[in-house]
Amino acid sequence: MKPLSKILLRDLWHLRGQVLAAALVVCCGVMAQVSMHSAYLSLEATQANYYDSYRFADVFANLKRAPESLADEIRALPGVAQVRTRVVADVTLDVPGLAEPATGRLVSIPEEQSPMINDLYLRSGRYIGAEHPDEVLLSEVFAQANKLEVETSSARSSMAAGGN
Repeated sequence: MKPLSKILLRDLWHLRGQVLAAALVVCCGVMAQVSMHSAYLSLEATQANYYDSYRFADVFANLKRAPESLADEIRALPGVAQVRTRVVADVTLDVPGLAEPATGRLVSIPEEQSPMINDLYLRSGRYIGAEHPDEVLLSEVFAQANKLEVETSSARSSMAAGGN
């Protein structure tokens, strides 16, 4: 063994605690990087799966007023698979138990449930029909936050989550 190699080994032996600590720090850093990257890939796959399952739109456009014929022009664009137009209006709601009025968002939905982009996921109840004009789909989070109870005997309301 060469003299320089002996000196190096002797110095490493005297610094073994520091060398071990540095190696452990590097190992922890590599482990954290690998675990964070795995978590990122898992979240990315979950997001893609959710977007596919509920046909979440890739592009949104808000217009104050536009003719329905504009939807046909958008459908004709290359790469457009589906177009969904709807009416959205913010309204003031008188919610029991709240001191001040709440702001709600009314979103139009088709008369019959069918697979569409930005689809709804019904957690309970059923989809509403035109024969019952006094029914609504209610956000589950909104109902829980405001302690609202849904009539289940006549299924007048349904809980919905996701999609919009």
